[in-house]
Amino acid sequence: MPLETMTPEALTYRFINTTTFVMGNRKNAGKTTFMNWALNQIRKVEPPAFATIGIDGENYDLIDGQSKPQIMTLEGDAIVTSTNMLLKSNGLFTIEKAFPIYTQLGQIVIARTIRSGNIELVGPEHNEQLKEVVDYLNHELGYKSIIIDGAASRITPVNCIPGSGFYYLANIDHRNLKKTVEQMQLLAQCTRFETVKPNTDYYTIEGALTASKLDNIPGDNRTLLINDLTSVFLNFNQLQKLLQQIEIKVKNKLNMKGFVVILKGIEQADFEHSISNKHIDTEIIYNPYVH
Repeated sequence: MPLETMTPEALTYRFINTTTFVMGNRKNAGKTTFMNWALNQIRKVEPPAFATIGIDGENYDLIDGQSKPQIMTLEGDAIVTSTNMLLKSNGLFTIEKAFPIYTQLGQIVIARTIRSGNIELVGPEHNEQLKEVVDYLNHELGYKSIIIDGAASRITPVNCIPGSGFYYLANIDHRNLKKTVEQMQLLAQCTRFETVKPNTDYYTIEGALTASKLDNIPGDNRTLLINDLTSVFLNFNQLQKLLQQIEIKVKNKLNMKGFVVILKGIEQADFEHSISNKHIDTEIIYNPYVH
């Protein structure tokens, strides 16, 4: 269903009672802007909790120096950040939980906002640590609607939070159009893999499915079993070539909620025409913040 035809209630409730990751196709794709928009949807119903993966605590991107959008936290929100970032913020907070997780920007904590302000996020680097943080938000503090700002081009953390889903944000211009459409095709293809239980009749790949592992697949094998779509470390052309020879199944199904497409210098009608025969059947949301 196109975003324009959805009711405000439908837009809001896609983020309620679930953990939603926001992933992107590159640095400065607009994940933080989308995250701010999603947080405002949740606040129509209840206070949200939000976090990031790893360190996001700079006013300017360390790679290209571009100014980064800040996140506004409102009274009642729960945030995951570091002690240093709490002191730096113009908001006021109470620390609900301090974790034995330390970064160059301070110790990781969960804080509740008691006076609104801007906040820079710092999160755990490892999936196991992220799960511990989300579990505490869910079970100890009662926050059920959580948004996590994911690292660029990194989907693997979705696997560590049962029942979570993700949006993949694609910032597209003429320079990266072909590459990004192929990445969208890859993800759409992976979401269609059948979920099955482990079976000795299947050749199982533990960990990442990389190009270097393809030569080890037995020639008489007809079915390949991987953990989930985050295990696929192939490009679209490599995956298509592999699927001409064998079928791929997954142990776990991840919930891809949709693509968020930000078009720059490309008309929406032209983009839709370019993907019309690409079998991208996942929902696409266009520039949600302008609506």
